[in-house]
Amino acid sequence: MDGPFDWRRPDGKHTAGLTPPKSNWALTIDEAPLLAYPVACAIVFTFGGLATDADARVVGERGTPIPGLYAAGECTGIYHDKYPGGTSVLRGMVFGRVAGRAAATA
Repeated sequence: MDGPFDWRRPDGKHTAGLTPPKSNWALTIDEAPLLAYPVACAIVFTFGGLATDADARVVGERGTPIPGLYAAGECTGIYHDKYPGGTSVLRGMVFGRVAGRAAATA
């Protein structure tokens, strides 16, 4: 698909003959020098994440807890557009305990 690259929305630029297929943001790589780097994926932290209440229950878009759904650690949304380093283990420990207690008594 021709047209400008726009990372903000699916653009339909796709691959052909590759498995798995790439359905968006596929750009031709045809100019030297070509370099390759090994890549491993991991969720380190999120800016935003899931909203939770004081009992570690995941809160839906309407502001009410989703029954039976709890979250703790890096997937929760405490930090928005900032990140004080070294707090991820503490968040997982504190809210993991809170989530476990709340889930056990639900």
